[in-house]
Amino acid sequence: FCSLSQVTSNSRHFVLFTCCFSLVLLTFQRYDGGRRKSSVVRRGSSALEARGFPTIEEPTNENKNDDYEKKRATVKRVFGFPISIPFIISNEFCERFSYYGMRTVLTIYMTQRLMMDKEEATDWYHQFVALCYATPLLGALVADVFIGKYMTILILSIVYCIGNVIMAVTAVGHWFPAGTLPDGGGIIPQKWGPLLGLQIIALGTGGIKPCVSSFGGDQFLASEAGRVQRYFSMFYFSINAGSTVATLLTPELRSAQCLGDSSCFPLAFGVPAVFMFIAVIAFLLASKWYVKIPPLGNPIVDVAKVSWTMLRRNENPEAVHGAKKVAETKQLFRVLAVFIPFPLFWALFEQQGSRWIVQAQRMNGKLGSIVIKPDQMQVFNPLLILCLIPVFETVVYPLMKRVGLPTGATFRMVFGLILVSFSFIICGFVELGMEERVAAYNEAHGTAETLDTLPSKYQLHILTTIPQIFAITCGEILCSITGLEFAYAYAPVSMKSVCQSFFLLTNAFGNVITIIFTKVTKRDLVLYFMWAGIELGAAALMYFITNAVREPLEAFKAANSMEGATASPKDVKLEDMDNK
Repeated sequence: FCSLSQVTSNSRHFVLFTCCFSLVLLTFQRYDGGRRKSSVVRRGSSALEARGFPTIEEPTNENKNDDYEKKRATVKRVFGFPISIPFIISNEFCERFSYYGMRTVLTIYMTQRLMMDKEEATDWYHQFVALCYATPLLGALVADVFIGKYMTILILSIVYCIGNVIMAVTAVGHWFPAGTLPDGGGIIPQKWGPLLGLQIIALGTGGIKPCVSSFGGDQFLASEAGRVQRYFSMFYFSINAGSTVATLLTPELRSAQCLGDSSCFPLAFGVPAVFMFIAVIAFLLASKWYVKIPPLGNPIVDVAKVSWTMLRRNENPEAVHGAKKVAETKQLFRVLAVFIPFPLFWALFEQQGSRWIVQAQRMNGKLGSIVIKPDQMQVFNPLLILCLIPVFETVVYPLMKRVGLPTGATFRMVFGLILVSFSFIICGFVELGMEERVAAYNEAHGTAETLDTLPSKYQLHILTTIPQIFAITCGEILCSITGLEFAYAYAPVSMKSVCQSFFLLTNAFGNVITIIFTKVTKRDLVLYFMWAGIELGAAALMYFITNAVREPLEAFKAANSMEGATASPKDVKLEDMDNK
């Protein structure tokens, strides 16, 4: 409705967050155990509780857990894994292909086909990504409180397909004309179609994000910890494989000619739509083999209730909710405090799909007989991730320990933010080199060319951006992956899924920050160096926050976590977390 009526950006966000807040209120009403017959015996808060980790003061249903274990034991096996696992991994590969395939060409579609300027395209791109990382919180609530993971994945995957179809169909300019391209190479499609499709896709991909991986984990026996670890490795590989293939393929599809246009965005969006349809089919084919755990409740509601009691100050929260639940909530907020600098990390990281593509469009992509397209440069990030993670684990970290350098969580996250800042410094100098080439060309030829109109043989080569991509990828490994490890290691057992959801939410906030700061100036050179300075500030903030919360974090982990219940504080130091 918001896209069709083309209301202002602020109005769209107001409607969106009003709907989100309403859903949270409905969740509170649904979850009130004292007023619902269905909640007389309150259930655990995640798949972990279903396997023997009950939330505080909530009895578990042992008979039901036995039933789940019996079904897991009787399910057919393929290479030792439950027969449903290949279908779940195939589903994830196809879904990631669909998402990254569409997102890879999105900025160029907005600038070259919808005729948006780079500021408007950046705005819409980051609004879309922000929605993709805000909706996982809603997806987790719907799955854990209302309809369960299976139905959430199925329903929102169908919604996802509808969004992809809208993107592909409305990209056919002849069907939805809004004008003619300046070069006469095609028809400009209406804006309402892709903008509506993007919001629907954001709801679908974000809603299933927190459900698919944990749903796969639900299929294993409690005694299969080793296989669960291998499953998550394969799951992570399928994500990177899908994104890598899609990032290489969809730019080739959009550069083809079709339907009388000089490019073929309907095909570039249509193929991801087909892959999403295949993802739904793959997920449905294994339906009879799935272990489908019913809604178990979401600890976010408990956190909200404890927090509200603590804020009111007119009653003792420990007397109302129990001392341990209050202590867990306080520990959660300490972990969330460490997440404060992460939106600034994502604000820079996600610009690989917006501003960096705009920069690459002004560069020479010819390499012998082939032409590297600007949006294909994004493929280097997942490729480098796959190559560098084992290098860091087997070479970099052991070497750092050998020479006496710290390798703990604080150092990794701070140094990762510094590397991200360095990548934008490199990017700024690349932009400076491009501007100097334009100035030199104009002085030599007496022309008034710009970065967009400079002849390609005088442009910097597109591979000049490799160093900045390498630096930001190393920063991602050090900062993002360590952040996930940190959230899991220090969050209370009953609130680990909450921490993961909030970690994803930092990405949404980061994209909102990008939208705000991009409006400061239209000169990219100034923006790149400005972002580098902001990220250095984020690194300093990360250092001070982690040092401020270190002692209470370690004390709680040593006293309460399953890993540290019998350990002394020195055994669980923040700087030694990588050894755990």
